[in-house]
Amino acid sequence: MACYRRQTNTYAKEQPALQIRLDAYWVIHNFVRPHFTTKLIPAVALGILDQPLTWDQILRIQYIRTEDDPFPVP
Repeated sequence: MACYRRQTNTYAKEQPALQIRLDAYWVIHNFVRPHFTTKLIPAVALGILDQPLTWDQILRIQYIRTEDDPFPVP
């Protein structure tokens, strides 16, 4: 993730923005991308899913807003 590699924190100036990027990375890493050594999707290998999620399925996930949402809808 670029916000960790850079000397400046351009894309992670605030904790909520960083958390959103970490959550997106976590979903991609565990539910979409095959692991580099086992060649399996971690969620499939653990039996959480029968098959890996597609990008279409990821993009169709509904975001549930909470009262403490850092980015409220105007």
